[in-house]
Amino acid sequence: LSQVLLYHGLFPTAPSQPCMAVSTDLLTFYCALFKCSCNAIHLLAHTVTVQLALALHRFISIIV
Repeated sequence: LSQVLLYHGLFPTAPSQPCMAVSTDLLTFYCALFKCSCNAIHLLAHTVTVQLALALHRFISIIV
C-alpha cells in the first residue's frame, strides 16, 4: 500500500497500514519554506547585531 501511495505522490504516515497520507508536493513546499525561514532568522539576527553595534558606536561618540 505504501508503494502505491508513493507512486501517486502521497507519503504514508505509517510504514505499515497507513491511515493517512501527505502530498509529496506539500512536503517539498514545507521543506523549502523551512530553509527560507532559517535564512530569514539569521538575516534578522545579523541586522540586529549591526544596528546595535552602530547605536553603541554613536553613543560612545556622544560621550567622548
